[in-house]
Amino acid sequence: MILLIFFISLTQIFSYWIFEPLTYFLTDLFKIKFLLLLLLSLFTFLFTTNKEDSNME
Repeated sequence: MILLIFFISLTQIFSYWIFEPLTYFLTDLFKIKFLLLLLLSLFTFLFTTNKEDSNME
């Protein structure tokens, strides 16, 4: 039983150690100050088309 608790706590510690920087980065990315830049780049990507691909002449 003690061994099981040890392995579970070890798994929890390593998962926190691995995924904590990623979650910190994602929460910073989706703050309001970065949301405008993200939306602007998304709309720019969506609405820019290659003239050869579009049907407009």
